[in-house]
Amino acid sequence: MVNRPRRTRTRVPKLKFTSVRNVGWHVSYRDTQTGHSHRHRFGIVERDREKEALALYHAWVSERLGGNADGKLATRIEPAQKRRPTGEALSGSLLEVASGLKESERLRIRKPDEPRRRGTIAPPVFRDRAKVIRDFLAFLNARRGAGAVSRMRLADLTMDDVEAFNQHVVKAGFSDSQVAKRLQIVKAIIDRAGRPEHGRQMLTWNWDSRDVAHGKPTPERPLPSVELLKKMLAGADLRGQTMIWLGIGLGLGAKDLAVVRSGQIDQDAYDLRRSKTGVERFGTTPPRVWACVSKYQDATKRPAGELLFVTRTGVALVHAKGNAVTQWWDKLRTKVGESKETLPGFYTLRHLGATEFGSRPGTSISDVKRWLGHSSSSDMADVYMRPVRPEFRKVIEWVREQLSREEVE
Repeated sequence: MVNRPRRTRTRVPKLKFTSVRNVGWHVSYRDTQTGHSHRHRFGIVERDREKEALALYHAWVSERLGGNADGKLATRIEPAQKRRPTGEALSGSLLEVASGLKESERLRIRKPDEPRRRGTIAPPVFRDRAKVIRDFLAFLNARRGAGAVSRMRLADLTMDDVEAFNQHVVKAGFSDSQVAKRLQIVKAIIDRAGRPEHGRQMLTWNWDSRDVAHGKPTPERPLPSVELLKKMLAGADLRGQTMIWLGIGLGLGAKDLAVVRSGQIDQDAYDLRRSKTGVERFGTTPPRVWACVSKYQDATKRPAGELLFVTRTGVALVHAKGNAVTQWWDKLRTKVGESKETLPGFYTLRHLGATEFGSRPGTSISDVKRWLGHSSSSDMADVYMRPVRPEFRKVIEWVREQLSREEVE
């Protein structure tokens, strides 16, 4: 019998369209050399321009299969330059003031591995604030006419404008805290107009006299039942059980799990620093938490100082392009027959643990803040400094009893 070489079939990626993040027409493919997944955008974000996207797609497929060597066939349309407002912006205009605020916020960004300093912000926070600035300027342009923000000075901004923007974000369905944050950005633009380079402009009306519209109240987070917790623990492996008990026993979220290192948790105590706030977190390690961590460390043999949890490819659980904790939790939840409606995300374990910790006799508000990893100005600790509601007593008592155990089920 003659052995013939196996013929491999080249898979041709399909042309797709999505409106997410303004991607538009694109193809998703995997690099044959590195094995990493990539996305090629054709530069067309309108769904009705499928014929143009199809022509670019065929040129891209030809190039991928070895054709189009001379590059005569275009494989994407370069995005056109955004139209600038006609005429230059007036000195001290709202556009100029907002641009200065955006740049000052950019200078406050700290690097991912940089210790948290007072006055600095994380990159995601800057992106959120920059978007709010753009949204407010776009709202004024839609209300006052194209390019209005390049002509308007602070004296032209009326109370009606701010109240209308307030109503606009409320109707968009934002929570009360998100609505308040957007109005804080508007106030920051107003305050920045008082700088010398903007002509020391002052608001001609009283900010505190405006009518304030509030967003949706924050819904109460439900606690999982004992039966749900038992199902999740039974369906998880040792790694998953360890993450579950770290979420309940130490209040670690997904980003916290991604930065925990081997050796930071021992049998008697733990000493951590929450990545979001940089506030020191330390305390006594519950026996069940240490039992899981020690068994997991023995199984993985991670040297002291290395990340306790990594993905299959050896990278941190949470990074700019993915959240392995959320993905794992979703798969585990589906595996045990639950859904988002019956069991919230992984963060609910932190809420459960904080409720149990805050209800312990003799626990002070400073203890809860340290356990949560919140700053001294945080008022979230007040949420947990209260008696446990009757319907949650069973799960709180079960969690407290389980944390005191020294064996792993």
